[in-house]
Amino acid sequence: MTPEDVYRTIDQLADFILRYAVTLAAIGALSMALIELLKTLFSWRDRFHKKRFCDWVRNVPIPQAASEEICRSLPANDAAFHQNVYIKLIQLTTGEPVGPSDMAKPIEWMPWVITPGNALFVLDLEKMMGQIQDAADTVLGHPRVYPDLYLFFSAGADPNDIAQWFRWAQHPPAQTTTHANLAKDQADTYARLRQFIRRRLDAFQLTAGYQWQTGNQVASVLLGAVLLFGSLIYLAPPNLLSRPLGWVGLIVTSLIGGIMAPVAKDLVIALKRMRSSG
Repeated sequence: MTPEDVYRTIDQLADFILRYAVTLAAIGALSMALIELLKTLFSWRDRFHKKRFCDWVRNVPIPQAASEEICRSLPANDAAFHQNVYIKLIQLTTGEPVGPSDMAKPIEWMPWVITPGNALFVLDLEKMMGQIQDAADTVLGHPRVYPDLYLFFSAGADPNDIAQWFRWAQHPPAQTTTHANLAKDQADTYARLRQFIRRRLDAFQLTAGYQWQTGNQVASVLLGAVLLFGSLIYLAPPNLLSRPLGWVGLIVTSLIGGIMAPVAKDLVIALKRMRSSG
């Protein structure tokens, strides 16, 4: 076998793969367009943001290690604590008063209608977390005004830091010239708490972003597989559909095509570049 024979074989194989890759790329583009349309029409991203945010709030119980001074200003149960956190955080991020029932209310179905209390969840995840970060900085500077939010944001931090900063924040900062050690302790406590809160918010942003991206990828694969399955059924000869293994083959082929569809565009570009360079 000469090098020319090898080249012709590879070229024929590339041409064969290219025809299928173009089809899969078209299916991938169509499925992504349909997903974007559905996301816009049904406000899926806004709903995801609110559900993920509410789950995050509900997963933080009333801290048991909080000092007795802080606990005196807290509600008696976790449900009331979560409602207070939601209400005050929405007020800090949107400036709109909301009620206890708003936490359970879904996002409006019509994409052109949004209540001010849900405006936070319409933002991109990065902008939404920026608003929450600003609220967290306000809470850290005034923990006695927002004791619920203060304990929510600092949940998991050192209990001594939480209790000490709650006490120190109401007084003017200690002067380094007269109380150098106390001033350093206050600055270090504030820095530790602020850094801890920032990392908590970063963790929420990373996990929420990963879940949203993964959900989009899974939806794209499944929708691409459904579109390819429908196309194969339409094009398949009748004798193929009359055999049980024929249906199995179509299903397997559709699933593989759905998985390959999102990357088919890159494959088409690579194959065309290879053929043009040859």
